[in-house]
Amino acid sequence: MPKLLENRVAIVTGAARGVGLAIASRFHDEGAYVMLADADEDKVIAEARELDPEGARAEGFRCDPMKRLDINNLMAATLDAFDHADILVNAVSLEAPGEPLDLDEAAFDKAFDINVKSAFLLTQLFSRHVIKRVEERDGEHLPTSVINVSAISGERSRPDRFLLSVSMAGLDQLTRGFAVSLAGWGIRVNGIAPGNVAGRFVGKGDPEIRKSLVARTPMGRLGETTEVAGVAVMLASELTSYITGQILTVDGGRSIYERPLEAPLEN
Repeated sequence: MPKLLENRVAIVTGAARGVGLAIASRFHDEGAYVMLADADEDKVIAEARELDPEGARAEGFRCDPMKRLDINNLMAATLDAFDHADILVNAVSLEAPGEPLDLDEAAFDKAFDINVKSAFLLTQLFSRHVIKRVEERDGEHLPTSVINVSAISGERSRPDRFLLSVSMAGLDQLTRGFAVSLAGWGIRVNGIAPGNVAGRFVGKGDPEIRKSLVARTPMGRLGETTEVAGVAVMLASELTSYITGQILTVDGGRSIYERPLEAPLEN
C-alpha cells in the first residue's frame, strides 16, 4: 500500500520532543524525508538519528526560532540535504504564563517571536521556494502544504495564560491570511489546535491538574501527541487537497463541552 507522504520533503520545527517530534516521526513512517528543527541541538540531532540511523531520510538541525539567521539557515540546510521542500510544519511553541498586568514587554515579544513571528518568517521562505518551483514548471501546481500547530487557547481566554491565548489567536489568523494569499500557487495552509495533550505545556504532570483537565473533556482523557500527528499527516497529504485556511480542533470535545453546574443556581 502506498505511503501517504512518499518521497515528500518536510520541515518540522519544535521537533526535539512532544507534538513536533510525533509529527516528524509519523511523517518519516509515511515515507517523507524530514528535517527536524529545534533550539535543543543535541536532542534534535539524537532524535533524527533515532528515526534514521543512516541519515538518508531524516536530519536534525539547530534552529533558534527567535533568530532570523537560524530560520534562514534551516531553509538552506533543507534544500542542501534534500534538494527541495514540500511540507512545512510550524510546531514550535511557548506557553508564556502570566496575567496581563504582570507581564513585561520582553515576555510579550518572546511569546510572539516564537509562536507567531517564526512561523511567519519560515512560511515566507518556504512559499518563495515553492513559487519558484511552480514558475519553473510553467505554473504547474505542486502538492505543497503548511501546517501551523496552535492551541484551543486561541479561541479561549484565561487571565493566567494571556500571552498563550493572544499569540495562538495570532497564529490562527496568520494561517488564514497565508491560505488566502498562497492558494493561487497551490500551497495549502491549515492549522491544528490541540486541546490538552499529554506532555504539551506545563502542569500536565500534576495529578490534580490532570484530573481537572480530564473532567472537562467529554472523551474522559488527555490526548496523545500521536493523535495530533495523525491529523498532521492527513493535512499534509492529498487526502485533503481541497482544504485550506482551516483550523482543525483536536481536543476530545473539550471546546464544545459546557459542564453541568456543580450546584443549582439560586433564585
